[in-house]
Amino acid sequence: MAKIPFKVSARAGKLLGRENFSNPEGAIIELIKNSYDADAKNCFVFFDIPVKIKKDTKGNKVVIPNKEKSNIYIIDNGEGMTKKVIEDHWMKIGTGNKEKDFISDDKRVKTGANGIGRFALDRLGFKTELWTISKKSKQNSGLYWEMDWNQFDEAEKSISEIKAELKQEIFKLRKLIESIGIKHSKFEKLLNSVNFINGTFIKVTNLKDEWYKTNIDEVFKSLEALIPPKELNIQFEVFFSHLQEIGNYGNVETAFFNDYDYRLKATYDSKSLNVHFEMTRNELDLKLVKKQFSHIYKGSRKPFNLKTLETIAFKYSKSIEKVLSWDLNGTNRKLLKDVGSFSLTFYYLKFYNSKKEGYPYKIINRAERKSVLDRFGGVKVYRDSFRVRPYGEPTNDWLKLGARVAQSPAGAGQRVGDWRVRPEQTAGIITISRKTNPLLVDKSDRGALQENDAFDTFKRIIVGVIHEFELDRTKILNPYYLFFKKEKARAKEKEIQERAEKLAEQMVEERKNVEERMYGKRKVDLFQEKREEEEKKKYKKTFEETIREIDDKYSQKENEEIVQVRALASLGLIVSSFGHELKEVKNNATEINLLEGIYKKLIPDSIKKSSKHKEDFDDGLDIIELLKENSDKIKHWVEYSQSAIRKDKRKRSKLDFSAYFKGLRRRWNKIFKTRDIRLKTADRIKGADYDFRAFEMDMDTVFTNLINNSIDSFSNLKAVQDRNITIEFELSDFTIDIIYSDNGVGLSKVFEDKEEIFLPFTTTKRDRKGNDIGTGMGMYLIKNVIEGYNGDVQILEPQEGFSLKLSFPIRKKQ
Repeated sequence: MAKIPFKVSARAGKLLGRENFSNPEGAIIELIKNSYDADAKNCFVFFDIPVKIKKDTKGNKVVIPNKEKSNIYIIDNGEGMTKKVIEDHWMKIGTGNKEKDFISDDKRVKTGANGIGRFALDRLGFKTELWTISKKSKQNSGLYWEMDWNQFDEAEKSISEIKAELKQEIFKLRKLIESIGIKHSKFEKLLNSVNFINGTFIKVTNLKDEWYKTNIDEVFKSLEALIPPKELNIQFEVFFSHLQEIGNYGNVETAFFNDYDYRLKATYDSKSLNVHFEMTRNELDLKLVKKQFSHIYKGSRKPFNLKTLETIAFKYSKSIEKVLSWDLNGTNRKLLKDVGSFSLTFYYLKFYNSKKEGYPYKIINRAERKSVLDRFGGVKVYRDSFRVRPYGEPTNDWLKLGARVAQSPAGAGQRVGDWRVRPEQTAGIITISRKTNPLLVDKSDRGALQENDAFDTFKRIIVGVIHEFELDRTKILNPYYLFFKKEKARAKEKEIQERAEKLAEQMVEERKNVEERMYGKRKVDLFQEKREEEEKKKYKKTFEETIREIDDKYSQKENEEIVQVRALASLGLIVSSFGHELKEVKNNATEINLLEGIYKKLIPDSIKKSSKHKEDFDDGLDIIELLKENSDKIKHWVEYSQSAIRKDKRKRSKLDFSAYFKGLRRRWNKIFKTRDIRLKTADRIKGADYDFRAFEMDMDTVFTNLINNSIDSFSNLKAVQDRNITIEFELSDFTIDIIYSDNGVGLSKVFEDKEEIFLPFTTTKRDRKGNDIGTGMGMYLIKNVIEGYNGDVQILEPQEGFSLKLSFPIRKKQ
């Protein structure tokens, strides 16, 4: 049997190139990348676009680019090409030399890998001329290469029949550049300072596109965001010029931020699975802080103390396990290692300072910041120093930062860990490499990275790193929020006292006026003055209580709404956690008792009593009994859901904890039985006379979430054991103290600071890829409730399982 080879038509090769360069802007960028790969320190991009006058369909004269007479120049001072490189690599479609030898002589990681970059020339024009001098050449000896791209349109030709002209010549690159005729002092000064002993000069003629000024502007703007930013400290500059508008453009300026509120530098080490951070705080006016707010930092610990704040920047390291709150195992450990090491520089720039909070912010220039963010904003990805699109484009919120804001819209200082940064106020540079991140690969059209497991994990790490900044900012601003909140409460109390005192004085004066009209003016004595003072005190106290009661009524209305939201959130957590129970029985929960009667009637007595069929009949009864149990489960969960939002639970009233915990046991009894869980209560306040007023729904929020967490914890036990939940409660001098404990797996080791479990959206419940399957809201709601009653919550350290202490302030009756 004969073996025959495939033949590739010239047209197929051309289509392959066009597929990768769908627009001319992308083709120019590809050629600039080639200059970078060649270790060039300078690259010139020139547009020579003459115009012509033409009449439109209405007979009006219009000026359009004359593409047949237009030229594009791409010039660099890189290593140039030898005859062997041109023949073996430049002329070979799909060559893999850059994939194999991806480190340049100057230690740059080469950006190209597919071996089709030369088709960018075909995308731009019908003819290309190229002059190149290799760094190995002597005495200006170089090569001239010429290509007529029309050859690829000849239908009968195979790709091996396409020919380019190549010959050796003596020339100087600088003379070729000068021959273009650019008369501009800035360019001439630059040209005199640049070494052009070796490099490549490309001229594309008879262009395929009409290059209007708007198109050229677009390329220039793209280059600002695409070439290596200044933060990477790579010596590679691009000079851009339009010969017909010589004063425009110039050096392509890249992103550089020196005015920001926060800068976070992070390096992810995939070998050690650690993240190394450098946090720079630049938001607060330190002079104002030291002058007016130094007392706020008394007792604060590093890095949230005044001394660290004054140093501006500080460094620390953290395991990726703790950054992501993700217990590591063999599967996710491999995912995190496969991503590879990378670095991130992240900037936060707010547009304005809100005066409402009163925080001691520095004065900012809003217009300047907006201008910078419009040009360079967004978190962008750079692979081997060149940008990967579309990440960081204005409409490409690839990290879903906007969705996170919608999920948690709180202000930065209100609650620790609750604030999320808006995408339009961010900028960032993420650097990856073909060498260290081989699984972060381009899509076939070079439009983005392939969305595989490595890319998903990559995004998750980045969001986790950004959250480190969010958490730091809330911890810095929260003390100010609490301080101003106390000041506001103090001012309100002062206002109440002043209003009450004024009203009391008015009451006494009015009483004196009435008595004077009725009995005439009396002589004032010392006893009368004392009586009036006592009278004023009584009136003042009465008015203070009345005004506070009115304010409390307004506050109670607001609190009722908050309580309902908490309860609904908790109910959502319950349904989420026990959803599988409902799914298990949803089709078996109707008219089970009726089915049992029909079954017994349909089966003849002879079969029921038959030794051969009696076992089958009994199996049928067992199945019906199982369905009846499932029906009871549904009934229980519906009743529980309804009881959780009962109207009487939404009213603040006196709460008897002894009675409350009895009801809690009754409501959870069936679930505890099905899961072999034992609830123990130690009531040490039975019969005590105390006054604690609360919304019962709030207590449900606390203990429903705690029990829910315990059940999850028991399901993660690796050995069979008793499953116990213990609730102990007793009175102290001014509080009722409740200790809740279970003997499950305990608090995850990812929580270095135990207080982190109270942060919103913090969960260790994840699937194998690291996606959250828990809401992360349970413990946050618990702390929110307790703080709403001016209470306290403390994580304890039991020998096994999990335990915490809740304290609520009470009033003992005399």
